[in-house]
Amino acid sequence: MNDRKDLEKRFDDVGWGLLFLAFAALALPNGTAEYASVAAVGAGMLGLNAVRVIAGVPIRWFSTLLGATGLVAGVMALGGVKVDAFALFFVFLGVVTIAAAIVRPSRRSIPA
Repeated sequence: MNDRKDLEKRFDDVGWGLLFLAFAALALPNGTAEYASVAAVGAGMLGLNAVRVIAGVPIRWFSTLLGATGLVAGVMALGGVKVDAFALFFVFLGVVTIAAAIVRPSRRSIPA
C-alpha cells in the first residue's frame, strides 16, 4: 500500500512540474516555439495521466483538462488559429462537468 502512495505522489510531482513548464512556455515571446512548447507540455500532461491509468492510479482531472487545453491551444496556434487558452480551459471544464452529471449513475431510484 505504501508503494502505491509513493507512486501516486511521484505522478503528482511530475504533473506539477509539467504545469510549471506550461507556465514557463506561456511566458516565452510570441512565436512558433511558444506554441510548440504549449502543445508539447499539454501532450505530456495527457501522457502522464495515461500512464496513471496503466499503472492503476487514479487520474487527476485538473491536469487532464490543463493538458487538453494546452495541446489544443498549441496545435491550433501552430495552425494559425489564435485561441484564448484561458477561455478554452473553461469550455473544457464546462463540457466535462456537464458530461459527468449526465453519465454519472443516479444514487436514488426514481419511483415508476
